[in-house]
Amino acid sequence: MTVTTRSRRVTSARLLSAALAVAATLGSLGFGATAAQAATNPQLQPALTAQDHAITDVPGLVNGRELGSFVGAGAQIVDAPRLLRTESLDKVTSAGAQTLASKYHVDLVIDLRTPAQVSAKPDVTVPGAQYVNISMFGSDGNYSDDTAMYHDLVDKGYVSPSSPGVMIGAYAQILRLMSAHTTGTVLIHCSHGMDRTGTVMDLLYRILGVGSSDILHDYLLSNTQLGVTWATPALLQGTFEADVAKKYGGLDAYISQTIGVTPTEATALRSRFLVSNDATASSISVGGVGVPLDTAADTGGAVVTAPIATLSASDVRVTTSSAAATSAVTVSGQTATVTVTAEDGTTMKTYTITVALPTIALAQGTNIAAGSTVHVTGAGFVAGAGYDVVVHSTPTIIGHLTAAGDGSITADVMLPASLATGAHTLFLADANGNAVSAPLSVTVPAATATAASTGSAGPSVATGGTVIAQPAPWPWIALGGLGLVLLALVGVTRRARSRFGR
Repeated sequence: MTVTTRSRRVTSARLLSAALAVAATLGSLGFGATAAQAATNPQLQPALTAQDHAITDVPGLVNGRELGSFVGAGAQIVDAPRLLRTESLDKVTSAGAQTLASKYHVDLVIDLRTPAQVSAKPDVTVPGAQYVNISMFGSDGNYSDDTAMYHDLVDKGYVSPSSPGVMIGAYAQILRLMSAHTTGTVLIHCSHGMDRTGTVMDLLYRILGVGSSDILHDYLLSNTQLGVTWATPALLQGTFEADVAKKYGGLDAYISQTIGVTPTEATALRSRFLVSNDATASSISVGGVGVPLDTAADTGGAVVTAPIATLSASDVRVTTSSAAATSAVTVSGQTATVTVTAEDGTTMKTYTITVALPTIALAQGTNIAAGSTVHVTGAGFVAGAGYDVVVHSTPTIIGHLTAAGDGSITADVMLPASLATGAHTLFLADANGNAVSAPLSVTVPAATATAASTGSAGPSVATGGTVIAQPAPWPWIALGGLGLVLLALVGVTRRARSRFGR
């Protein structure tokens, strides 16, 4: 089939492709031989997948799509929006051209057609974009046979390494131009966006480390979008790639030695068109305390001990494995959730960390007489930080200590002699008075002297540091005296009745 013959069929192909790609109304479209062909050749017209990015919002464009989000070198992902592959832009509307500029950020258009083809169907201008015409076939781009065309797509005009011809020179210019492009999006196209564009994409994908099956899938999607079966594995793999292997030792040698893509250019292309999908954290710390990452990534999350009274996002420090990844921290109570997003913008990983306050202990136990000296120990505090020792009665600061280099604390402090009998709490506080250790319950026992020997009505009762006084006994004494008076009156009345009669 000649390129000229293909051009006579492109109008119906465009209409059918639009129906396939965007489910447009089919009432005005006839299902001819091409539609029947599409229905019976699913292997040549693969379905679009989540990795594919068909362009459906540019009026007048049919065979347009972004790069496929395939896995490339170093397990990185092809950055889909960096490059668009399309057919010629001659039927794109002015609104469509504006969309290519504003939404897709196209600032470089590489046209692979011959000068005659460009003149016959000039592209609609994309606002602000640079145009470069690199004719891969030179001045003659018409072929009577597709196989012959794909043989020429390898090395048309080749004479010797010093005179490689128009085709190899075009590949070198195209790949060099893309490696140096560092701003917006590249749009590359030929007449139908299938053959010349297809072999350029084959070479680019190889440099990026994409596998053969993904390259073939992307190549055959032109059939899907145009509603044809022109592209075949026999043309791309059985002719183009087979010729390259036979004549030039394979695609890698062809790219580096015959075309002459330098290591620097190859690195630039990978840097430009690959992005990391690494969404892992290399370290997370909360209040200076390291977090076990594997545990934090599990469903239940990790628990770390840190002297943080009220957790905030600023207490959490995250380092990502990939410098291009980003992290976000949200806090609910004493639990922090860290979300790392990879450079590709879609791969994410979540870590959950709950902060528990460190505990303290008393060497003497927790049943201690007022006025006693106690030995306080603990661990999990900030090395070199100072803390107040507080007893919750008023509360009252009863001492100050400094954490050792390993975060441990040890100090001797005295309980106030005036500390009331009953239950109290002991904790460490930061400079703002916030409790930064779990509260330790202590009990001050009652005095050993009894009420009879001291004449006291009994000890007061303390609850949480608030003293509650014992009630005074006089109401009960008064009630008792009144009862005795009433009983005496009753006795006198009975004796009187007995004496004088009823």
